[in-house]
Amino acid sequence: MKKFVFICIAAFLAFGSLQAQESVKIGYVSVDSVMLSLPEYKTQMKQYESYAKQLENEINSKRTTLQTKAQELEAGYKDMLPDIVEERQKELQQLDQNLQQFAQQAQQKLSRKEQELLNPILVKIQQGIDEVAKEQSYTFIVQDQVFLYSDNKYDITVDVIKKLGGDVNATATNSNE
Repeated sequence: MKKFVFICIAAFLAFGSLQAQESVKIGYVSVDSVMLSLPEYKTQMKQYESYAKQLENEINSKRTTLQTKAQELEAGYKDMLPDIVEERQKELQQLDQNLQQFAQQAQQKLSRKEQELLNPILVKIQQGIDEVAKEQSYTFIVQDQVFLYSDNKYDITVDVIKKLGGDVNATATNSNE
């Protein structure tokens, strides 16, 4: 993060020398606020949550099966032959390994699903930023988290939200209007 901030500062200093040749206008945007304002984000997040719930239900089902078999083994342990106990213990170990493997795969699937659902939104946001930047003659637009302090008059978040048809009231962004 420090490296990124240093690079941004160095870029600003380097571009400062260009100001003698041309005017440089730098603005910033909160991509998170823009994303939260878009109706399609809410729709995509419902799909994501539904998918996550399905995976969670499957994990819980596998966990319940494992717990039930472990309880059955524990309850009947004294009445079983040693070979059967050993076989059931191996079965429980295999079920546990399968559960852990499925949980890892589910996490990977969830991550891929999130990326699949959010990528089109991020592309749309980038296009909105590009359009607003061109319309308002900005040379550079950076993410709002780069700055320790910034003047709100350079915040184009609300303009991007309006351009994309988002809900301006859905964000905690300071309005420059």
